[in-house]
Amino acid sequence: MALTPLPRLNTQLTLRWLDIADLLADQWGFITSGQCARLELTRTDQKRLRQNGYLAPVVHGVMCQPDHLGDRVTDTARLAWVAAGKDLFPSERLSAQWPDYVVTAMTALELHGLGEASCPLPQLAVIRTSSGHRRTTTAELLGVSQPLSWHHDVTVLDGLPVATPASAITVLGTEGRHLLDDLTGYLHKIAETAADHPDHDVIMEAIASVIEH
Repeated sequence: MALTPLPRLNTQLTLRWLDIADLLADQWGFITSGQCARLELTRTDQKRLRQNGYLAPVVHGVMCQPDHLGDRVTDTARLAWVAAGKDLFPSERLSAQWPDYVVTAMTALELHGLGEASCPLPQLAVIRTSSGHRRTTTAELLGVSQPLSWHHDVTVLDGLPVATPASAITVLGTEGRHLLDDLTGYLHKIAETAADHPDHDVIMEAIASVIEH
């Protein structure tokens, strides 16, 4: 079935749409209201783009190109990361000395093909400012005491910062135990799945450390 073509925009709105096209491409079709403000896309412009089917509201403060919406773990992780950045652009976040938010715990392990995420919300690691964990409309935020290292703890998958398997396991064991009724059983399954993984030894060390504590 052919998609219905979107209505033509007037010249001014077409130019505004072109202004945000690169950002939408960099963020898998997502954009935040804070980013719109920085790009001088007014609320009226945003409303007209929604009315014409170019953007659709996803959660408070985030819109998306309608044909980019999905419910896979990859889609929800991307949405969570974009929403957490508020008005920052991905180029700013990915070039910072330390990552601000990183997909971690069960979500990261599923993205690495090592396990399934049973939690309804994707998990993001963030530097702890108060309580160890809290929930937003898009993510389960797990506070870590030290910033994660781009070099040792994070891999960037198609523009999305994702914790390495060992880092994800460590955060799950220290800050995400409340997410699972049987953490030990879950980690045993990860160990079996990781038998042929290139980082097998490091993954097993992380699992052993979590189980011991």
